[in-house]
Amino acid sequence: MGSSLEEPEQSFPAFVTACIPDMARQMVAAVLQAFPDYDQLPRTVVEQDLVRRAEENLRLFVRLVIEGREPRPEDLDDMIAVAVRRAREGIPLDAALAVYHRGALEAWDFLSRAADTPQRQAELLAAVPQLLRYLGVVIPGVAGTYLRERQDLHWEQREAKRTLAQALLQGKPAELLAERFGLTLGGYHVLALRTADTVESSEAGRPALRVIHGEIDVLSPHALTLLDRTGGWVLVPTTESQARLDSAVARIATAAGVRVIAGTATATVVSEIPARAEEAGEIARLARGLGRPTGVYRMADLALQYQFARPGPARAWLLDLLAPLIPHPHLMDALRAYLAHDHNRVAAAESLVVHRNTLNYRLNRIAALTGYDPGRSEHTPLFSAALTAYDLASADL
Repeated sequence: MGSSLEEPEQSFPAFVTACIPDMARQMVAAVLQAFPDYDQLPRTVVEQDLVRRAEENLRLFVRLVIEGREPRPEDLDDMIAVAVRRAREGIPLDAALAVYHRGALEAWDFLSRAADTPQRQAELLAAVPQLLRYLGVVIPGVAGTYLRERQDLHWEQREAKRTLAQALLQGKPAELLAERFGLTLGGYHVLALRTADTVESSEAGRPALRVIHGEIDVLSPHALTLLDRTGGWVLVPTTESQARLDSAVARIATAAGVRVIAGTATATVVSEIPARAEEAGEIARLARGLGRPTGVYRMADLALQYQFARPGPARAWLLDLLAPLIPHPHLMDALRAYLAHDHNRVAAAESLVVHRNTLNYRLNRIAALTGYDPGRSEHTPLFSAALTAYDLASADL
């Protein structure tokens, strides 16, 4: 009489190991469906590397279950290497981390369907704490490596842009340099960025330079910068609108908690950049020295001041026109009030808190000392220009 012996049920690790090939393929299929960024990777990576990595992770988990321990740093070497590659491939961090959760969920679903006995189901439930401990070590390790790599890449890209910006501003050949860094040259809005004072950090606690870089990155990922804490130079592609420049400077001022002045001029071709940079720098210097509020200033905003800030016979004559009035501040005040109120003597007198007759006397005195009458229409523009030249000279511009 024969007897049949039932084969003993295989161990839980052996059960999981036998499922690994099919489970890995299901995990990768779910990841590709849930995270389109991964589907943009080369087909060979999808078909070979992702499946192989999924199998390796599953085998590592089985080994840790057998040994009853959490992953050690050396256990994560392969996953760390993958994190570096994903960072360089441009896979977002949230997707790079979410695949571990999605993979674990797919593996759990697969094993739940395969666990066809009460004992197997109990073993699967008992493995949950081990799975959570596994994810609790793997995900922070991968995240830290990914972020460090992205920071290194970001630094490399920023230094490349800084080097290229410096070459363009100095008028040096930059085509080969741009090609080496994978950057495309074209027309640029040249911004001379100046803060009112040297600022170490923003009100929010972030270093001011990081605030500036962050806002420029938002403005255009293709902008080239040469910056320090007091400002510097920004080359923004002309594909960006002038209005966006204004908004970016306003945000920088708000985030850093300081007055920020930018002069700008547009270079339609690369060869114009040094000249436009000189123009933008002069505009920024004028606006800053004259106490203008935060904003982006263009030649149209300061054309008169730009011209009068330059030495020449016209500037010298205008300064000489006001020279007799300088020892008499009350006469200078009267002239300013008269011009500021569009030649309205009543309004000008009220602003000075004097009688209209007093204002008239002072205006007559100005005419006597200078030989030019501010009340005459042909002389009024001369006094306006002279005051502009005087203010520029007084501001040491």
